[in-house]
Amino acid sequence: MRRSEFRASRPAALVTAAALVATGGALIGSQPATAAAGCRVDYAIASQWPGGFGATAVVTNLGDPVSGWRLSWAFSGDERITQSWNGSHTQSGAQVTAVNAAWNGSIATGASVSFGFNATSSARPTTPQAFSLNGTTCTGSTTTTTTTTTSTTTTTTTTTTTTTPQPSRPMIENNFAVTREGAYGDNRFTVFRPSDPQAVGRALPVLAFGNGACAHTNNSEVTRALTFVASKGFVVVNTGSVDGSPNGVPSGSPIPSLLTDAISWAEREQGRAGAPLRQRLDLTKVATAGHSCGGLEALVAAQDRRVSGVVSLNSGFFADGAFGYPRSELGKLHTPAMFMDGGSSDIAYANNQANYDLATVPAVLARQPQAGHSGFIGGNQMTDGMTTVVQFLDMVLNANPTARAYILSPSGLAAKAPWFVATKNF
Repeated sequence: MRRSEFRASRPAALVTAAALVATGGALIGSQPATAAAGCRVDYAIASQWPGGFGATAVVTNLGDPVSGWRLSWAFSGDERITQSWNGSHTQSGAQVTAVNAAWNGSIATGASVSFGFNATSSARPTTPQAFSLNGTTCTGSTTTTTTTTTSTTTTTTTTTTTTTPQPSRPMIENNFAVTREGAYGDNRFTVFRPSDPQAVGRALPVLAFGNGACAHTNNSEVTRALTFVASKGFVVVNTGSVDGSPNGVPSGSPIPSLLTDAISWAEREQGRAGAPLRQRLDLTKVATAGHSCGGLEALVAAQDRRVSGVVSLNSGFFADGAFGYPRSELGKLHTPAMFMDGGSSDIAYANNQANYDLATVPAVLARQPQAGHSGFIGGNQMTDGMTTVVQFLDMVLNANPTARAYILSPSGLAAKAPWFVATKNF
């Protein structure tokens, strides 16, 4: 399997500054106005398959806060976008313009947003040569313009080249203290999060998780596993009240809208005054996952355009369309997916394999034959299984190269006995 990853950003450099000043006339009574603009775009081709590819463009705002963004670039070949997420797009020939969704239009200074898409291409895709954000070319530097108006005009232009950040360390290396609490204002959910979100040092991705047996009240079975995931720097929003008390939601059948509602809850918390997660979430990095019946919920909820990755644990759509969801649902996925099972003793073994075979998106099949149906959630294989989940999500959401090697390299997970790993479209 082949994968290309590209970056459209300036090389790392020591901070420098150059100022050009043109002055004429007196400055008495002047009224200066300043504005800083600048951006960096990290463009990555996450996966390729015959005739197409998937890519993401992560835009970092280096200038003044932006309210409403428009990212523009031109392809160098016949690439044509077929679907996109975290925003909308228009394309005329090679020229593409992506604009924000209703929920991610604001970019604070130093903050980032991500736009993702799938596209067709008759040849190997290449990196666009230039990007612009709201008309400003993204060079990895900022330009500050000060205009002073009197009888003449004084213009000062300062260019600062900043050091391009090195790739963040893998999330699996984190080990934050975790708080488990009821979701504010909505007892359908329990939240697992780092106790001190600020200590994480970066915005937190969000994982909406569905329980085995589609348990929508009691989530005690997954508490240990989801605490592990949250300790690595995720906010996990899980179905079920924090104390197992009735919450008005029936159990036993998939309700995928619960997981999309969990994402909407996170969006509200991002802006709620006094919330511990206020402005601490990265809502461009959202995934769904679930175990057994909850895996069905995760696969359906992953069709939501806010979602950038999905993990199905010991699950899959049934050949007979049980629960009202046929295997044709797999064709609606737009993000990379991982299908995990516990080997031949797992009742979902054949189903998981069939779902992986039918998936058309970039996909990973990860099998640990000692795990059975519940080992990843509460058995001896929990740490191993949740490590795999974290590494996959770190690869998909953050494009972390170490996590990518763990999932896709022959010397990574595939080399750890007794795991079996297959991949496609990467």
